[in-house]
Amino acid sequence: MNDIDIRLITDKDIRGFYDALCSVASEGIYLLTTTPPAYEKKQYFVLNNIDKNNAQYVAVQKDKVIGWVDIIPLERNTMTHVGHLGMGVLSEFRGLGIGTKLLNKAMEHAWNQKLTRLELEVFSDNEAAIQLYKKCDFKVEGIKKSARLFENKYQDITIMAQYNI
Repeated sequence: MNDIDIRLITDKDIRGFYDALCSVASEGIYLLTTTPPAYEKKQYFVLNNIDKNNAQYVAVQKDKVIGWVDIIPLERNTMTHVGHLGMGVLSEFRGLGIGTKLLNKAMEHAWNQKLTRLELEVFSDNEAAIQLYKKCDFKVEGIKKSARLFENKYQDITIMAQYNI
């Protein structure tokens, strides 16, 4: 665990971030997307976050991205105080505290950016993620019933947020 570096993403991390995202997406149970987005789309996403100094961090072990987190401010002019959270950790590195470290770094960055609300959506059956978010002071705001249909199974989505007002 000492050889894992949590740091702000750079352009050199784009391929590793993309590969990690594809790995977690392919599991089909943690992200809304189950098929990888186009590489160019994610490349633009990262470069835009770097340019805007948005909170996007990676966990790296021996030059391999093993996890990520991003908190991206919403663009509507009445909602620029809100950041939307996304994250993932490769399966073999879950349960080691990496998610907590990533989340704490990104939250500190987001608060310093003057965001006052951080929000996320998580599958209601993903107890490990919900416990992580609760540990980091996110509160449940509601449930979207049967919001996702994947492999003929409906899943609820839990909406969580925290505030710094």
